[in-house]
Amino acid sequence: MLPADNTTRQHHFLNLASLDALTLGDREATEYARMVDIIAATLDVPREAPPLVQEIDDLYWSFRKLQAYEAWATHGAWISASERGLGPGVKERFEFGSKVTDATASEESGKRDAFRDELAELLGDDGILLLPTVPGAAPRKDLGFDDLQAYRERALRLLCLSGLSGFPQITVPLGTVDGAPFGISLLGPAGADRQLIELARTILTAAGERG
Repeated sequence: MLPADNTTRQHHFLNLASLDALTLGDREATEYARMVDIIAATLDVPREAPPLVQEIDDLYWSFRKLQAYEAWATHGAWISASERGLGPGVKERFEFGSKVTDATASEESGKRDAFRDELAELLGDDGILLLPTVPGAAPRKDLGFDDLQAYRERALRLLCLSGLSGFPQITVPLGTVDGAPFGISLLGPAGADRQLIELARTILTAAGERG
């Protein structure tokens, strides 16, 4: 472990089992564990955080509904005015957004605010949450539509945390699976953007020295 300095001394690292479990399979889980080990050896060993009050699936749906509601509010009139030739997946997501009511959006906004408050309390001023950036390596170009959609929906369960809270997140490209990139993310409290950049630089430097 590197000597403590102004970058590393002021942070403690956390992980959530529910997020770690979203990796796609054994190879991804093994590679993710290797990335966590690099961070543990470089900065500090993460400790298991208590489960979130809201389930990951609940947070995913809050994100989906609010995102769709806002997208339809912005683009719905234009889309409805004519046939726009939207591709598969995109068309269905806009149709979903057209059905999200004001009451639903208000309810989900309340859930988002509660999650933001919970995450802020969990992280405090110096907590850093480690999580897989996405469930596995970057998808292949020849991946079928249904498989790509399944990957996307699984990835959103990881990506929605920063989007809902508004807290900064940075991905560190430490891993590969089948020759394709796979990263680990650091998610910090509000205003920790520069600190995350410095931590990522420290991790990448140490990883390079380890070969």
